[in-house]
Amino acid sequence: MKKTVWPFLLLMLSSAFKGLRANSTDLELTKLKFFLTYVRLVKTLRLLFMSLLSMGVCLVFLLTAIILLHVSLFLYAPWDRETKMVVGLTCSIFYLLATLVVFYQAFASDKWLRIFHADGIMNHLHKEVGQKDMTNPDE
Repeated sequence: MKKTVWPFLLLMLSSAFKGLRANSTDLELTKLKFFLTYVRLVKTLRLLFMSLLSMGVCLVFLLTAIILLHVSLFLYAPWDRETKMVVGLTCSIFYLLATLVVFYQAFASDKWLRIFHADGIMNHLHKEVGQKDMTNPDE
């Protein structure tokens, strides 16, 4: 909170020291915008914290389930050691490949551009740059 209040206090002190008396409506409007921004920041941080916490809890439960599945499979399955090792390595390779696929799918730049509707902006910029290169080949 200190970081958000500090610029506002500096603004107030600088106007007081310089003898510049701001219009009361401008000052009230500035205060209103400041407090509105502060409330939005608190709301955004609350939602971010809740989503990160819930993702962390879900990740812990998922990892616990995977570990318990494998422990119970390897302890109670009537397989010899070589078969258990092959099954364990196969599961590990599958999890690694699945993680890589999900990672590349979730963080692909094309997908994020589509989600935030920035692909149209990128296409427009590419068209403008292409037209500029065609009209002035010296540039």
